[in-house]
Amino acid sequence: MSDEELAKDLGPLAALTIGVGTMIGAGIFVLPGTAVLRAGPLAAGTFVLGGVIALFTALSASELGTAMPKSGGAYFYINRALGPLFGSISGWANWLGLAFASAFYMYGLGEYVNTLVGAPALSVGPLFLEAAQVIGLVGALLFIAVNYAGAKETGGLQIVIVLLLLAILGLFTVVGLLNAELASLRPLAPPGAAGEVLPVTAIVFVSYLGFVQITSVAEEIKDPGRNLPRAVIGSVVLVTVVYGLFLLVLLAAVPNDLVAGNDTAVVDAARLLFGQYSLFGFDLGILGWGLLLFGGLLATASSANASILSSSRINFAMGRERIVTPSLNEIHERFGTPYKSIALTGALILVFLLGGNLELLATAGSVLHLIVYGLLNLA
Repeated sequence: MSDEELAKDLGPLAALTIGVGTMIGAGIFVLPGTAVLRAGPLAAGTFVLGGVIALFTALSASELGTAMPKSGGAYFYINRALGPLFGSISGWANWLGLAFASAFYMYGLGEYVNTLVGAPALSVGPLFLEAAQVIGLVGALLFIAVNYAGAKETGGLQIVIVLLLLAILGLFTVVGLLNAELASLRPLAPPGAAGEVLPVTAIVFVSYLGFVQITSVAEEIKDPGRNLPRAVIGSVVLVTVVYGLFLLVLLAAVPNDLVAGNDTAVVDAARLLFGQYSLFGFDLGILGWGLLLFGGLLATASSANASILSSSRINFAMGRERIVTPSLNEIHERFGTPYKSIALTGALILVFLLGGNLELLATAGSVLHLIVYGLLNLA
């Protein structure tokens, strides 16, 4: 296989789940507490508004991706439309932003696993690693290996993870609907909440950083002219509906005080709602708690898996343009993947995991993404 050809292994469902899986993460498992604290029941509207705003960028990405289905996505389009300077800025920002985000997701994965089963910290000479970092490093190595083996394997894993995650969120929504009371949504706009809508929307918008990454693997999507825009736009619409409905049901089913300012509100709400039921004398509250905790684990895993896949393709495209060494273009003879790009991106993720913390990794990833999105719409 030549170094200009990537295997077209991603079908429409795999492409869709790359976007959905990257987006469904902190947005639904962490941010509701902050959003409800500031905007009350209007928080559900802020997630929907964020999705509508993301849809405009999705339309830009779909148009450009259909016209130029090349590996690298936003970097490639900005480079062609605005010139090499802005192309270089977007390429480095997107690549490093995804590497930071991948490290953040792996750190989050470590936190979830540590909560579920517990793990010891590790000390190697002067290097001290928290339990979450140790688990994150193991998870990162696993996902890097899966991406190294091929986009088909990555896409297949992504489909399984996302379908399981949506099933868990769907089950929670059904149980929530059975216990929903409209009175819990009143007042819809507490005093001062209306003025918080736009600021809160800006906060929760980080939940939609992911759909553009579908364009990064456009070259590996079967029939991209048809499947790419469906995947990009479809992922934003689907995630917006999931976010809006999920949060609305959450606020109608449990007291708002339980959610406001609570970073583990979703897990706590699951324990409360499922705890009203029992099966053969077994309290289902523990089941609900475990399911949503497992859902958070799946969310971080899917985000990391999709981000590693996308970031390595951006690095690969930069090699084509000689912004970085062209040797990164080399395609593995057996797997049909840019294995050098994946290895380099993987090494960066491991370094960021070793030296960063959750707040630093999340902030760096978000800021770099926003730079790329601004340039993409300009393009």
